[in-house]
Amino acid sequence: MKKVFILLLTLIFALPMSSQASVIYIVKPGDTLYKISQQYEVDPNDISAINGITGDQLVPGQSLIIDTNEYIGSEDETFLDIAARHQVSMFHLMQQNDFSDLIKPGGKKIQIPKPLKTDVTISSFASPDHIADGVSGRKFKFLNQIAAFEYHPDEEGHLSQLEQMDSFKDILWKNDVAPYVTVTNISEDGFDAKLARKLLNNPKRSGVLIEEIYQKLDQYDLKGVVIDFEGLSPKDQTLFNQFIRQLAERLQPADMEVGIAVPPLQSAKKPAWNTGYDYKTLGRYADFIFLMTYDWHWRGGEPGPISPINNVSETLSYATSVMPKEKIIMGIPLYAYDWPSYWPLYVGTGQAQAYSQQKAIEKALNYGSSIQYDEESQTPWFSYTDEDGFNHKVWFEDARSLLAKYELVKKYRIKGIGAWQMKFNFPQSEHMIMEHFN
Repeated sequence: MKKVFILLLTLIFALPMSSQASVIYIVKPGDTLYKISQQYEVDPNDISAINGITGDQLVPGQSLIIDTNEYIGSEDETFLDIAARHQVSMFHLMQQNDFSDLIKPGGKKIQIPKPLKTDVTISSFASPDHIADGVSGRKFKFLNQIAAFEYHPDEEGHLSQLEQMDSFKDILWKNDVAPYVTVTNISEDGFDAKLARKLLNNPKRSGVLIEEIYQKLDQYDLKGVVIDFEGLSPKDQTLFNQFIRQLAERLQPADMEVGIAVPPLQSAKKPAWNTGYDYKTLGRYADFIFLMTYDWHWRGGEPGPISPINNVSETLSYATSVMPKEKIIMGIPLYAYDWPSYWPLYVGTGQAQAYSQQKAIEKALNYGSSIQYDEESQTPWFSYTDEDGFNHKVWFEDARSLLAKYELVKKYRIKGIGAWQMKFNFPQSEHMIMEHFN
């Protein structure tokens, strides 16, 4: 009862709303695209386009965005379910609907209001090849900045090569999207903390790296750099702070920006393995901070939600308490993880496969799975058994989980959102971004 009361208060005292919105429909067994389109009096092709549907079949439990502000209630849900799914307040539902319809919503048309649009920065990462090979102009309509992935230094601080950078920056500037470049500590061993330490601990090597970053930005007329040094240990913290300060002192006078990708922290000491990153100091020197608010369950670990809402919220709560909120970009995963099992345990040996949200839906369809929704983490998932008899668990994102995260952007009033990464096509995300943000 206490949880219901708290939820009711949360839903009543929400943000101001405007008069139009899409609705989120959850597919039921026996549903077809045609049946749903008839029920909502919309073109089935519109539903397919918004949700990236390529055939006629749907998956039970799948969330669909329908471009209408009239939600048709079902017998098995309450007004609290409808309000929570659409992240709207009871107050605004009551403003636009008869209270009797909300008490018994089954078969009733419920008007769904939409949060007022807010101004945010929308960013993403992409390989220059992906941009050069052609990207839908629709994507450029809502993207503000894209960081090319990636350059990486050798042990002397000299940067690697990255093809198609001329095409990358020309296409982005032409479409009013600011081009950035990502510099990582990737080596043949993956993200390499030892490589980072060798650079950070040597003023000459780090100086070479800073100068080469400046030269790359100048050569390709780039807006800035995103430093993505992963796996730093607590003893690297002071050296990394110093490096970022020196990099900012070199770039910012030339109107070049410094961004930093950092792992999630819920406090200065939690979790312990991420304390190589000093949010407060980094936030002082950087122009923006990209919070990698994902991979709480990672490819090499046990299956579970990739970006659980409570963890994301805790990270934003801490980050906004120690750095300017207008510098913070919340990362959103555009990928699913598929963990195979070797009975009776899921073996954490890095074998989970990453693929797009669209492919996750296709997997569920092909294997006859039903999609479940974990209310605590606000994340969808399903399981299936492959041809060799091994069970798989797949966790991903959908319209419901994205909407919950978008509300956090408004709650904490941060700079914006950033997606990892553009190659994972996710039409629902694109529709919702244009509906909720300027």
